[in-house]
Amino acid sequence: MAEKSGFSLERLALQPVPQSDRQHWISVALIQAGFMISATSLWTGSIMIAGMSLAETLIAAVIGYLIVVLICTVQGMMGSDLGVPSIVAATSSFGDRGSQFLISSVCCVCCVGWFAINANICGFAFSGLLEDAFGIVIPVAASTILWGLIMVLTAVVGFNGLKLLNAVAVPAMTAVAIVGLFMVVTQTAMEDIQTYIPIGEDMDMLTGIDIVIGGFIVGAVLAADFTRYQKTRLDVVKSSFLGIFPLGAGMLLAGALFTIASGVDELYDISEIFIGIGIPVLGLIGLILSTWPANAGNAYSAGLDAVKVFLFDDARRPVVTLICGLIGTVVGSFDAIFYFEEFLIWLCVIIAPFAGVMIADYWIIGKGKPENWAPTRNINWTGMVALLLGVVVSFTLTFGIIGINGPIVAMAAYLLLHKIMPKPERMAA
Repeated sequence: MAEKSGFSLERLALQPVPQSDRQHWISVALIQAGFMISATSLWTGSIMIAGMSLAETLIAAVIGYLIVVLICTVQGMMGSDLGVPSIVAATSSFGDRGSQFLISSVCCVCCVGWFAINANICGFAFSGLLEDAFGIVIPVAASTILWGLIMVLTAVVGFNGLKLLNAVAVPAMTAVAIVGLFMVVTQTAMEDIQTYIPIGEDMDMLTGIDIVIGGFIVGAVLAADFTRYQKTRLDVVKSSFLGIFPLGAGMLLAGALFTIASGVDELYDISEIFIGIGIPVLGLIGLILSTWPANAGNAYSAGLDAVKVFLFDDARRPVVTLICGLIGTVVGSFDAIFYFEEFLIWLCVIIAPFAGVMIADYWIIGKGKPENWAPTRNINWTGMVALLLGVVVSFTLTFGIIGINGPIVAMAAYLLLHKIMPKPERMAA
């Protein structure tokens, strides 16, 4: 970074993070936790509880987040070892040009999509709570644009901006969730919880696990965007598990319980849930503080990906991040929220196999040693073909968990193809 100040603009994008700029593992854990305490986690729980029992929802959350933590840890260690973001780490397994044109492009689109969805969630909640609690009417599109702009400005600052924001938002949203759960438990809603019958179309366990994985698969695959600031692999393990699992599973379960207790039918509108359990103002504050850091993280990763796609100088990262956030804000204003469940499933199908290829290349062929890693020139067709096979299997396999079927097949394909396909030309690391 150019400066140490918490509010200086970070201009480090694709270059390795020097050891002098590495930070305590808690900094990254707070950023990971910021993704977990978001309104998206609550909303995922509300979607799942519509088609599953409470026990099934909890089991799916635990299994799904353990898988996410595993992927996040192995991907994140690459970032810590090499000091570079995910799309640079991918230049070995997919090639410099392959990473630039395909991997970075897809990841950028997904992060912008997540930004659009989260901005829209915040817009719905903000407008709904203001109208129901105070009689103030603001169009959802206007609220989405307002909060989208606010969120992206934090991402423009960079890693330190995200760290400081999450230091405030994570405790605040955790407190909101605890208050909400206390009200659910102490009020008459406990009987509704005990006798709850899913109100929507039945959802099987594997679909529930896929939705959980899809909720953070992009963050897990792109974990190195943040863990490049970690000093050791052990720091990555601590920040990944403690930052993701407890709050991820807890917030998803809270969303399910809030939905049951509030008795809402329109599950896309989180504001109705907080109004239903009697904490509209506290819910409004919590939703803003939770959606804000998660979405700033989405814009931050999108900016890194876009820098790689267009081969911009690192110094342009703030401007590129701003543009990505503005695009996501505009898309979100057209109610991207209604495509949320489908979006999560598609993320599992397309993004998850990236991790399988990268893990095979770095951890198995490269034996997990940074000195064995180097970018490959142009396109590494071994990685591209393995990725394609992983995606095809994810689309066509009718059993198992989509979120892990693709990575496993992509990993196995890469190891096999590495032995029979021509070796790509290595570049200087």
